[in-house]
Formats: sequence, structure tokens, C-alpha cells
Amino acid sequence: MAPNSPTRNQLRRLHLSVFAASIGISYFYFIPAFAEQLGASYLDLGLIGTVRSLPYTFLPVIAGYLGDRFGRRRLYLLSICAVGAATLLLAATDTIPSILAVQILLGIGLALFWPISEALVSEISSLHERAAAIGMYAVAWGSGFLIGPLVGGIVAQEAGFQISFLVAGILILTTSGVSAAAIRGEGKEHGRMRQASARPSWELLYAVLPMLLIQIPYAIVLAFIVSIFPGYAAAAGLAPSEVGLLLSGFGFARTLAFCLAGRMQRVGERKSIGVGSLGLGLVLLLIQTNSSFIALLADSCLMGAFIGLIYPPTVAYVSKRSPFENLGFVIGAYETIFGIGFAIGPILSGFIAQAVSADLALIVLAIIAFSIIPLLAFARQGMSGADASAFKP
Repeated sequence: MAPNSPTRNQLRRLHLSVFAASIGISYFYFIPAFAEQLGASYLDLGLIGTVRSLPYTFLPVIAGYLGDRFGRRRLYLLSICAVGAATLLLAATDTIPSILAVQILLGIGLALFWPISEALVSEISSLHERAAAIGMYAVAWGSGFLIGPLVGGIVAQEAGFQISFLVAGILILTTSGVSAAAIRGEGKEHGRMRQASARPSWELLYAVLPMLLIQIPYAIVLAFIVSIFPGYAAAAGLAPSEVGLLLSGFGFARTLAFCLAGRMQRVGERKSIGVGSLGLGLVLLLIQTNSSFIALLADSCLMGAFIGLIYPPTVAYVSKRSPFENLGFVIGAYETIFGIGFAIGPILSGFIAQAVSADLALIVLAIIAFSIIPLLAFARQGMSGADASAFKP
């Protein structure tokens, strides 16, 4: 791909849009700490995360199919507006039930944003550069998730969480207008509507099923990090600005790992995922021995690095083995299965932490992270057949 080719320019504009939106979107990381400040228990934190994740259990596959049929640009802009509106509403909440109510709209916006933006990146990039393109896309939103918590933590420390949500909501809604200009005409939507398959092919999902199933344990662990861990840190006595630094450390390390996505494809998708899963499980076992800010910051950075080794290879694996006319549908299915794990994770870890102890919840999550490794063996066995014949238009 030439440095100034039309495709390269399209990706740059889309990455810029994703980066700007992600700065504000990342403020949902502060919801657990905000709820804990209002008196939420671990079970409450788990319930909040699960309610937010429920739209993710069915909406991405529908959004992906509709994007294949009718174009993705409008759905992408709608997702940004939905997340922005939900974030503004968070600024007006002051009870656990009101936070729960807002999570529904926030969940709908997030369930549209990720699969649609991933499909846009995948369709613009060529097959042999897909992993690198996904890696740079991950760097774009990862950078937003790095800057957002850092700034948001400072604002929350000085003016309160509600003011930080107000600032983030305004930023996200402003981004929607910039995004409309940035992604104008991406993907030649009229041509895509004529080519898109009117009937999704379920055989495609069967061919990549092992890699799709990996998303369940991966999402369960990630859900703990974003839904419970900030509250865990706040309960350990950390100030809002320190919680923000933990989340920024997580985002910084994850973004660095995303930057390596192009090089890691030489190692292989399954090996990269395996290393990330092993490391993630080990860190989860170590967290229970730490309570200081420095130790938790190190844990947060390590979790970010290992998460960053898992995400780009899985998206690249699935998208490279999907024909153009079903690209959005397959990525939507990938995100839907991810959503199932993301809905299970908060309530599972929150219940165990509340009923027994947070330490036991961390041990269970470590075992779940390790379970990804044997699943990779099934993905290896199914790969040859998928590559040879399962992905014909």
C-alpha cells in the first residue's frame, strides 16, 4: 500500500475519527469507581456491567448484517451519538438504579460502534495488510482510551465524576460531526449494497467457530478489568486520579502491544493469543497479593499488554477468512459472542467477590484466562479446511 494511496488516506481518516470518539467513550471506565462512591457493592458493580453488556449479546450481528446490506457509515455515526447521549445522562445520575438505566443506551451505542468500525477497517484494507490495519485501528482507539482516563481522572478528582461525564458527553457528540466529514464516502456504499448477500451464510461461522468461542473467556476477563477492577482499586483506598492513572497505564501498555500487531503476525495469530492468555492468567493470580498504587499500576499495565496481544490477531483471523459480502455479518457475530462473555463476566466476578471474596474471584478469572490456550488447538485443527474451501463468495 503506497504511503499516500487512497486506501491509506481512507484508513487515516477513519482512524482519526475512532481516536477522537474513543477519548470520550473511555470515560465509561469510571462508572465502577463512581458507583462505588455512591455505595455500590461488588454485586452492584457486576450488575451494572452486565446490563451494559446485554445489547452486546445480540445487536452486533444484526448491525453487521444491516451494514452489509445498507452501508455502515450511518450506523457508525448513530453509535457515536448514542454513546454521547448516554454519557451526558450519566452526568445527571446520582443513584445506582439511575446508573443502571443509562447502561442500556450506553450498551446499544457500544454494541454498534465496535463491529461497524472494525468492519469498515477490514473492508478498506487488503488481506495481506489486514493484521497491520487492525493493529493501527486498535492503536487509534487504544490511544483514546489512554488519554481519556488520564484527563478524566484529573477532572473527577477536582470537580467530581458527574462533571467528567458531562465533559466526555460533549466531546463525543462533537466528534460525531467531525466523523461525518472524516468518513465521507468510505467504502463506496452504493456498490456495497448491490454486492452484499441478502442471506447470511451460517457455514462461515462454523468454519471459524473455535476462534469465535475464544471470545467468551477473553471477554469475561476483560469485563472484570473494566467493570470491577476500578471499583476494586477504589475500595483499596485509591483516589479517583490514581484510578485514572491505573486505567491509563492499562491503556498505554495495551496500545504498545497493538503497535506490534503487524510484527506479531510473523509469529502467528494463535501463538500471539496463547502468550497473551498465559500472561493474563498469571497477572490475575498476582493481583490479590498487591494493594499499593505502584503494585496495582504494574498489574494494570501487564494486563493491558497481554490483552493487546489477543485482540488484533483474533479480529484479523476472522476477517481474513470472510468474503466481502458477509464481512460485517461475520464480524458482528464475533462481537456478539464477545458480548455474551462480556455480559457474563461482571455478574460472575461481582457475585463471587461479594459472596466469598475478591481473591477467589481473581483465581476463577485466572483459570478462565488459561482456558483460552486449549481452545487454540481446535482453531488450529479447523484452519486448513477453512482456508481451503469454507470462505467462497
